[in-house]
Amino acid sequence: MRAWVVCCSALLVLWHFPAAAEQSLQMPRASEALLLDATRAGERLFVAGDHGHILYSDDGGNTWQQAVVPTRAMLTAIHFPRPDRGWAVGHDGVILASTDRGESWTVQRDGLDAQKALNLERLRDLETRLAQCHQSAVDANAATASGALCDELDDLTFDLEDARSRVKEPVHAPPLLDVYFSDALHGVAVGAFNTLLRTVDGGLNWTLQSGRVDNPDEFHLNAVTGNGGKQLWIAAEGGLLFTSEDGGASWESLESPYHGSWFGIIRAPGSGALLIFGLRGNLYRSSDDGKTWQQVEIATDRTLAGGTFINDKYAVLVGAVGTLLVSEDGALSFNVRSSGTRQNLSAVTSVASSAVLVGQGGVHHVRPFGGDQ
Repeated sequence: MRAWVVCCSALLVLWHFPAAAEQSLQMPRASEALLLDATRAGERLFVAGDHGHILYSDDGGNTWQQAVVPTRAMLTAIHFPRPDRGWAVGHDGVILASTDRGESWTVQRDGLDAQKALNLERLRDLETRLAQCHQSAVDANAATASGALCDELDDLTFDLEDARSRVKEPVHAPPLLDVYFSDALHGVAVGAFNTLLRTVDGGLNWTLQSGRVDNPDEFHLNAVTGNGGKQLWIAAEGGLLFTSEDGGASWESLESPYHGSWFGIIRAPGSGALLIFGLRGNLYRSSDDGKTWQQVEIATDRTLAGGTFINDKYAVLVGAVGTLLVSEDGALSFNVRSSGTRQNLSAVTSVASSAVLVGQGGVHHVRPFGGDQ
């Protein structure tokens, strides 16, 4: 296992970090460990990352408290649709929920258990289909029909052997990479190998809906955001972009301006402007809900991993080798600013005139703005 991690959580997905059935360790220097996401809920700041760490701060990020978290899996994303309700996702397909302003968390979805159930369901389905195919072959006397059925029998037999092997092997669940809730009931989580989960009851039930996006190669779904209502957007590997206008019940593909990986998608709170960003400094802006995109020229080709709109005027992006970009004109243009580090950064949030950056080395603070926010 590698001793360091690149800036984007999406690039971590092929590495397996087992989620022990134990609470995250309380560590006095947890704010200096690898952190992959940051957000704000009201005036409280949150960061999340390795070892199942979730930390919160009520003083602008000067001091941090560790939340009580029942996993040691790497956490990749955290989101609060309102200050008292939050969700976090991570490796082994884990989903956590909090109802006390993020101070304690419970496991809402154990991805390993869910994957075991899916493997068994597939095995039973193949056994049923194979039995039906055998019976059809017995009932069919025509040679042409029997030939077609024999071909299907061969495929089903091969798939059944594979399914039987899977249920005997150690279980591996795809990592989840992002989560978004439009309100306290309706949420979507996305992840590696085309993993798409949806809930309409606050996470009491999560439904796998990967087949509802046009992603036959199972590219990783890296980021998801929404407009606070029923419209959602997903940014993925291979330049794929998807949108939903019914809260994730159905999805359609958007034409993408770039065919490399997208690692983030964010939306301005008032204007509705969308930004997508990813490999090699590719950055595009849309003012029509993703129907068309205009490239935003920036003075770097470093990978961009995370970002946030402070408001409709200010936006901040972070990425590889300490990259920090700041916009003061609604994301029409960005200037390079010093982050004070050359470590890889993965996410950013803000409080007052400070930006709170996270990544390798934990929390980093900067004051990137030129005026009032």
